Amino acid sequence: MYSTRPRVSRDRNVPRKSLRRRLIVLTLGVLAPVWLALALGAYVFMLREVDKLFDQQLEHVAATLFTLDLAHIKAAVDAPGFHSFDDEDPFVVYVWSSDGTQLFRSEFAPRLPYSHDAPRFQTLGTPEGRWRVMRVKDPDSGNWLVVARPSHERTVLARDLAASLAVPWFVSLVLMVALVWLAVGRGLAPLYDLSRQVAGRKPDDLSPVAAVATPREAQPLVDEINLLLARVDAALEQERRFTADASHELRTPLAAIRAQVEVAVGEDDAVARQHALGQALTGVVAASRLIDQLLTLARLDHLDAVPDAGRCDLLQLAREELVDCTRVALLKDIELSLDGETCQLHGSPGLLRLALRNLFDNAIAHTPRGGTVTVRLSREGDEICLSVRDSGEGVPEGLLERLGERFFRAGESRPGSGLGLSILRRIASLHGARVRFTSPGGLQVGVYFPLAMAQAIYTVQG
Repeated sequence: MYSTRPRVSRDRNVPRKSLRRRLIVLTLGVLAPVWLALALGAYVFMLREVDKLFDQQLEHVAATLFTLDLAHIKAAVDAPGFHSFDDEDPFVVYVWSSDGTQLFRSEFAPRLPYSHDAPRFQTLGTPEGRWRVMRVKDPDSGNWLVVARPSHERTVLARDLAASLAVPWFVSLVLMVALVWLAVGRGLAPLYDLSRQVAGRKPDDLSPVAAVATPREAQPLVDEINLLLARVDAALEQERRFTADASHELRTPLAAIRAQVEVAVGEDDAVARQHALGQALTGVVAASRLIDQLLTLARLDHLDAVPDAGRCDLLQLAREELVDCTRVALLKDIELSLDGETCQLHGSPGLLRLALRNLFDNAIAHTPRGGTVTVRLSREGDEICLSVRDSGEGVPEGLLERLGERFFRAGESRPGSGLGLSILRRIASLHGARVRFTSPGGLQVGVYFPLAMAQAIYTVQG
């Protein structure tokens, strides 16, 4: 079974960026530094707490020894329970006199420098490693009691605490990524619903897209989609009307051609047969002209801008097209006249010739025998006006606005298919011009080109 769903061509060389991935990356890009700052802050806070714990232990030992004299300090340091805080990294004790004489030093204690103005707590480096040191002075004897402990135990403890917190922090990071992924997916759910709603439509369903649960940020997209659907619907409706009108217009000349050919085939009289064939030929010419106009309109409808635009003399183009219409005008004894100003217009010579030809043909076709067709090119305010006036019967005021509609004729008895003025309007629109119809006695058609879009040079001709 073949699918009726049209294939959408995609250029595989063009990278497709994921909105979900972009939002996740941006969100994590904001949250990750915050998470890292919190982790570092927690680690720094933990180090400070470890420092406080170590300093409290030093203070506790110092407070215990501070009340003892030197002999009892020696006995307490040598006691078995003195190292109960940490047997692997014992405390060491120093006693200095006020003049800097070392009165006591624990066994295996490193050599520390004496300083009477050293801070209460400090970390000192020795050949045996770094030590955390606390000093306290006995106000009665003036001796200095110094308690020290290796600093590497602090580092080991901090590292162990950090390792114990690493797993929860890593789990929190993974959980944060998962929650961001789910949150972004849930936030984009209305877009996925909108995509499914559009994808599930039938090809002929051009009704507006429902925007009940559409987020505010996506509403402009929905509005543009609905405007596009409305334009497509209007274009399809116009094409349907155009096709129906075209088939109706072609049916009449084709039926007449067939009838005349059938008469010619069954006619024995040569004169009558020749007349029937002549009528058939006239129908073929009319049908051919109608088809040419239909193809011209179809080609013009696909243009968004004027092709092959350049500098052209509008008065000269009008003169040349009037010369081409002279033979048809002479057959009806119609007088053609041209007056105006030279105008160098920026446009397409081919399209302007086509518009002028349809405009002149329409005027000649609706002018009675012995009438006149007047063409004038002039400047009116900030516009260049090309006007064509015939001496025909004119058009009722109520029908002037409909002139230029495809297949519209002001009366059934009027010749033509109504496509000539449609072609004129389309070409004028491509050139940024407007078309105005008046009927002061006969029909007058004015095509107004704005000076802003026409590079005009005016030389009044005498």
